[in-house]
Amino acid sequence: MRFVYILMIALLALSCSESKMLQKSLNNFNSPIGYLHDSQITDVPPTDSLIIRLNNYSLDSLTRVTHLKGLVLPFIIFNYIEVNMGVKLGQMSIQEPYNDFFAGSLAEESQRTGCFGISDRESSDSLYTFEINIDTCTTKSQYRRTTMFMYLFFAYSMSYSELGFPAETNLQVSTKLWKGNALITEKRYSIKRKQPFIQTGQVNGDKLRSNFTANMVESLSLSTKECIEEMVRDINSSIKLDKNSRVASVKSNEGEQNK
Repeated sequence: MRFVYILMIALLALSCSESKMLQKSLNNFNSPIGYLHDSQITDVPPTDSLIIRLNNYSLDSLTRVTHLKGLVLPFIIFNYIEVNMGVKLGQMSIQEPYNDFFAGSLAEESQRTGCFGISDRESSDSLYTFEINIDTCTTKSQYRRTTMFMYLFFAYSMSYSELGFPAETNLQVSTKLWKGNALITEKRYSIKRKQPFIQTGQVNGDKLRSNFTANMVESLSLSTKECIEEMVRDINSSIKLDKNSRVASVKSNEGEQNK
């Protein structure tokens, strides 16, 4: 029996270092962040030019793991230890810099569904400028490691299991659309998405953690896509309204002059 208590103490001490070991392991994996091109392409030719200004947002370099509340069930012949950990996605787990992905995806989506073209010229009164500031960009999940120990007379057995949970992305972006020095519109986008994590069959620890990382990256990708699609729709509407307003203003001035 003394051996059991010694082993329990050892297992509890080991659980305290689980978060460090998981963090080191997860940062060995990275996943491509792709943009899903499934929006219907519009046949409207771009009639206006838009300059994009994206204020760079810095993700944490490393994927971070923190220790959460666990569970210990010590019985005479059976012991159960559950270690729960929180995981926050970092840039090291993504194969492409997130800022590059965001800007490139916005340009690609504008080619599919936008009524404007992306320009690399300096801003002027004849061009629209779209300012983007990423206020919040976090993707989090949880990971569980369980240890079961059974003791019976002079024999004992021990087993481990690992479990990944869904990823949750919180993306908040502030934007301003300008025409020269005139502010046309401003809006704040708030995207919250929960991406299920499905474990299929028996896989080893490395494969599980690789799939877990890929699921977090996918959650970020799909959240970004949702935000960008909404942005392009709003830019289309704002440019159309601005042009109609300017045309109406010109006609009104001409009417006053003809009186």
